[in-house]
Amino acid sequence: MGEGTRNLTLEDIRPNCSIVGSPAYRLEDLVEPGMKVADIGCGHGPLQTSVEALGAEWIGIEPFALDRELIKAPAEKLPFPDDSFDLVIMNSVTEHIPDISAAFKEVGRTLKKGGKFIGYAAFMESFHEISYNHLSHKALEYYASENQMTLTRIAPSKAFGIDYHCARMIEPIVRFNSIFSKRIFRPPIRLLIRIQLRILSLKWYLKCRIQGGHTHTDALNQSILYRRVETLRFSAGFTFVIEK
Repeated sequence: MGEGTRNLTLEDIRPNCSIVGSPAYRLEDLVEPGMKVADIGCGHGPLQTSVEALGAEWIGIEPFALDRELIKAPAEKLPFPDDSFDLVIMNSVTEHIPDISAAFKEVGRTLKKGGKFIGYAAFMESFHEISYNHLSHKALEYYASENQMTLTRIAPSKAFGIDYHCARMIEPIVRFNSIFSKRIFRPPIRLLIRIQLRILSLKWYLKCRIQGGHTHTDALNQSILYRRVETLRFSAGFTFVIEK
């Protein structure tokens, strides 16, 4: 797999968790009445209505807050005691945090035992607004582990870094979020990438069968894992579930 100084295998590169279809979670499956839910980097609070409709207490945290109902604080220094929250959300936020290590430490500190940390993390998106940390699946796994948490589920976004950047390149002509970009320009690029990944996974299957001497079942499982990992490697970003 690797071409650097280490001879990496598929097992080295894969995340030690379930790789699932997008998204990795649904709020209605995680939020229960009476829960305290921290929405870090909440912006104008688009998730507030959904969380409160499920009977939970929503706490919006935003470092650039203008709304008095929001807690004005950075993710690296949360003004809450240990074990405060049942659920922490960072939706499209991790890339905008300068000290991501400190932010994960604060999540681990304020999350209750058995609580969950969920959200979307940018990976192969381009620089936007002010973005500092575009995290790979292994980075999410590492920062979780360093703070006594475990990455349990991850799902690649429907977009790949390639179609994302191609759409950005034509932005002077067509808006990035236009109907043309979303429904006409980007889908064929994504389809071609998925076809290529299936071809590569077939080659991996044959390699396992012919060179590795694996059984059909083992080779098939390896080829499926290969395609899932390669999809993560080319994804624009991930939804994730981290548990404490």
